[in-house]
Amino acid sequence: MKVFIVGGTGLLGSEAARLLIQKGHQVSSIALPPIPAGETLHKEMELKFANYMELDDLSIRNLMTGCEGFIFAAGVDERIEGTKPIYEFYAKYNIFPLERMLKIAKEVGIKHVVILGSYFSYFAREWTELNLYEHHPYIRSRIDQATMALSYVSS
Repeated sequence: MKVFIVGGTGLLGSEAARLLIQKGHQVSSIALPPIPAGETLHKEMELKFANYMELDDLSIRNLMTGCEGFIFAAGVDERIEGTKPIYEFYAKYNIFPLERMLKIAKEVGIKHVVILGSYFSYFAREWTELNLYEHHPYIRSRIDQATMALSYVSS
């Protein structure tokens, strides 16, 4: 299977690429330069430096065409100091660009999608009494990201 990864040089994206290539899959990726210090990328991963927020739809379509899988391993997390209102900042980097990419992925026939979001989403579902969704904008953005993504699932 051919898989396209957004964020293939990051901690999770590079590990996903390594595992997929080990299992015989073909992986292409876009990521922001530079390659993180100390990161050793799999030599068989096709890497292009690009900002997914700045690419036009045609460029994304060209990168995804022919792929069966798509992994989103990008965005911002709670460690990034954003602008107020903070939820809109998270939505700008985590929800809106992914929604755009999912539309394109569906158009080009991608059937398998993985979103490498946040373990905080898991804790919010497990520890409902803490009301993490209501109290933490980052966690809310990642849960809203997953909800949005699930709206693209074909029945």
